[in-house]
Amino acid sequence: MLGACASQPPPQPVTLVFATRPAPDVSQGAAAAVRLRVEDGQTSYVRSGVMVDPRGYVLTSFSAVGVESLSDSRRGGYGRPGTLYDAERVQVEVFDGPFATNPRIYVARVVRGDIRLNLALLRIVGTLDGALPEDQRFAAIDLATLPSAPRWGSSGLAIGAGANVPSLTVRPGTLIAGIRNSHDEIAGYLVDLYFSTLDGAPYFDADGQFAGVLSRGFLRPPERVPETWRAELAAGDLDTLEVLGVDQLEPGVWAEIDLIGDSPYRPSGDESSREVTEDFFFMLPSMRSGTIIAEPAVSISAYRGGQPIAGGSGEVFVAAEADVLVAVRMPRPSDPRGLRLRVRFEPLQ
Repeated sequence: MLGACASQPPPQPVTLVFATRPAPDVSQGAAAAVRLRVEDGQTSYVRSGVMVDPRGYVLTSFSAVGVESLSDSRRGGYGRPGTLYDAERVQVEVFDGPFATNPRIYVARVVRGDIRLNLALLRIVGTLDGALPEDQRFAAIDLATLPSAPRWGSSGLAIGAGANVPSLTVRPGTLIAGIRNSHDEIAGYLVDLYFSTLDGAPYFDADGQFAGVLSRGFLRPPERVPETWRAELAAGDLDTLEVLGVDQLEPGVWAEIDLIGDSPYRPSGDESSREVTEDFFFMLPSMRSGTIIAEPAVSISAYRGGQPIAGGSGEVFVAAEADVLVAVRMPRPSDPRGLRLRVRFEPLQ
């Protein structure tokens, strides 16, 4: 005789619930995102930027409009770092909405640049057909309102140009590391976004706040925009071009650098070494032979016309040449606090 069994309820279906974070509201910031069209003398390409002043000033990366590193200089033969592709005529395309495909096109010129920070400031000066109306105003990000520091591992959105896409594009990204400089300031963040067309694009954090300018996976926060640029914008229009990052060495005088670790964080282009380094650029007095000295004794290379003419560690002799560029390459430690660099040119007597 079989024993009686209690009846079991039939199995219930399992409901899977996936938690997702809502995308940040970037509608206001997206209105300030622009697409750039740049001519480098050989080809035309698209890059990105963000309007930071209603009068028509666009913040982007220097690498979007010029040569920012030695690798760029050697690969394309465009000249030394600090060289602009076309300082007077960069096209800025302003969209009426995120899905718009018929942007208004303006002409801008570069008025400020800093290759150490990899930042550039453009000023819109006209349309394709003529001058800019005096009362023209643009939707812009307010650089005076700085967001709180983004959280490690937080997500955000970059808005800018896309390859062969007629409208602006949006790309999600995640902050994966923070990089500090020798003053113990946040120099920038690493973001898992490496699209070349997003070079100079604005990045918005999880709260939809402008968190900086993107370039090759490195995010420069807005507080690193030079204070002098902010003050000059507040004082009036910028008409002259100034590019920082290549210093002139004076004979027998030490060039003192105490801001280490402030340039974009990128692995070396040398396939045999993945060491992360930082380059400091100098011009030598024209047609003077002499010795370049670096303390500490780091790598020194001299170039003319983009081609290496001398190299070594600590001290390097350079024969008299015109337009010599010196690159002092310093290994970048994980903790650069307190580091300094001194460079001197000792002319041959």
